[in-house]
Amino acid sequence: MSKTILIVDDSTMIRRIVSQLVQQLGYRPAVAENGRKGWEMALELTPDMVIMDIEMPEMDGIEATRMIKADARTAAIPVVFFTALGGEDNIRQAKAAGGNGFLNKPICKEELGKAIDHILGLTTAQP
Repeated sequence: MSKTILIVDDSTMIRRIVSQLVQQLGYRPAVAENGRKGWEMALELTPDMVIMDIEMPEMDGIEATRMIKADARTAAIPVVFFTALGGEDNIRQAKAAGGNGFLNKPICKEELGKAIDHILGLTTAQP
């Protein structure tokens, strides 16, 4: 069975594109449109990895990640932040929340594949 990757982003277009890339890379995508839904889906699905946007309505990705990492059922799930905001403050907040990596939008299939493989321990290459 393929690994499940939860994509949490408020943009329908981003969710669709990243879902297609994840599927092309051989993984099973699941999607959520905001941090609260992402946190709920992480509890429900226990995905193998989460790709999390930072700025979203209702609950941002930083808070959703804190909640995922605070729950024993989901604490071990790697969360990679995926955002157009690549500033040092965002990176610091993402790491403090328990993030396992940081990807900048837009991303190509090859970069995404390398990052997923690295986070899931399938390669040793850095994303």
